[in-house]
Amino acid sequence: MYVWDEGRLRPAAHAHVTTGKAAIRTDSNGRFEFTAEERSNELAVIRPGYDVVRRPVYFDETVIVLRDLVVRAIYIPFGEVTSPSVQRWVHELVDADLINSIVFDLKHEGGQVFSVAATPTVEQIGAAIYAENLAPFLAALEEKGVYRIGRVVTFLDPWYASWFPEHALHNLSGGLFQSKIGAWASAYSWSARRYNIDIGIAAAEHVDEIQYDYVRLPYEDGLLQRYGESARVDAINAFAQEASEALHLAGLALSFDTFGVVSTAGNDQGIGQSVAGVAPHLDYISPMVYPSGWGEGSFGFDYPPAHPFEIVRRNVGATVDLITDPGSALVRPWLQDFHDYRGRGLTYNAWMVSQQIEATAEAGGFGFMLWDPALTYERVALQQAIELTWSPLS
Repeated sequence: MYVWDEGRLRPAAHAHVTTGKAAIRTDSNGRFEFTAEERSNELAVIRPGYDVVRRPVYFDETVIVLRDLVVRAIYIPFGEVTSPSVQRWVHELVDADLINSIVFDLKHEGGQVFSVAATPTVEQIGAAIYAENLAPFLAALEEKGVYRIGRVVTFLDPWYASWFPEHALHNLSGGLFQSKIGAWASAYSWSARRYNIDIGIAAAEHVDEIQYDYVRLPYEDGLLQRYGESARVDAINAFAQEASEALHLAGLALSFDTFGVVSTAGNDQGIGQSVAGVAPHLDYISPMVYPSGWGEGSFGFDYPPAHPFEIVRRNVGATVDLITDPGSALVRPWLQDFHDYRGRGLTYNAWMVSQQIEATAEAGGFGFMLWDPALTYERVALQQAIELTWSPLS
């Protein structure tokens, strides 16, 4: 059997193909083959830059066709995605073709998890939050062809850390480590890593992709004295490999959020993230390139938030340059659709947002996601993005 690129009329090499029993990748000709024992009635195909295919299959078929997908997404917080008015608003954006994807929280910074992704362990520790209208909302979006990305806040998890302190980070005196934003599960713990992987698998019926955020270590000095860069990077790379094997087998695409500075600093910045290290395992890498996140002097600019195009172009470009292996992740960044919080307090209007989207395309990124927890997204910027030309897929 073969996987084919519908838009370019050519084989789709390096695609992940899974039956739920086994997962393989297509060869340079887009070909794959499962043994009789590995086959099932369902097949999923995942390749960066394309919509996920999940459907019944007959193994006497010849070709499975992939449809190009340049994600144009907005973020919806945990506390908003179940609001009926927000759900109606999302449908309105979809019907107007202003977005073709959403990113919503499956698991938030406090460690609570929506029931559509609840595992037995989530239930055991009382972290599940039930929302009757979430599954129907996601199903309705699927019917409209919307690509659904479930965000999972990973190692920042005070709920899990308090229940399983043996799998949490500890301070130098041996107590439970507390950063300014809460306690952390340990990226060095297989159990903590698997806990988050299982949450992603549990959501497979409702989403197309799992996006892991806070997939890092905290950067407080007390911890850096205990762990070297090699150990930090190895822990995050291990999570990328484990998540890739499990989620691709479940028919899900996989992405990581990274600090934008990791792409340009030449080191892990104390948090264990390495773009080159995780890229071979992922479908997308999403650097958080918000111009307001850069300090004075970054990229040679006295006030980076005033230069959204250049900041995004340079950081996305640097991330793209770190990914060289065929079949590795595409770069799909988080962009700023909120007002500048530094000294000048610049208003980020539609032009400022459009500048970032255009810079992403020019730098070799593929798609984008806008971040604004207040949900005041710039509609004009979304409208202008529809006609943007993106770099062709390799």
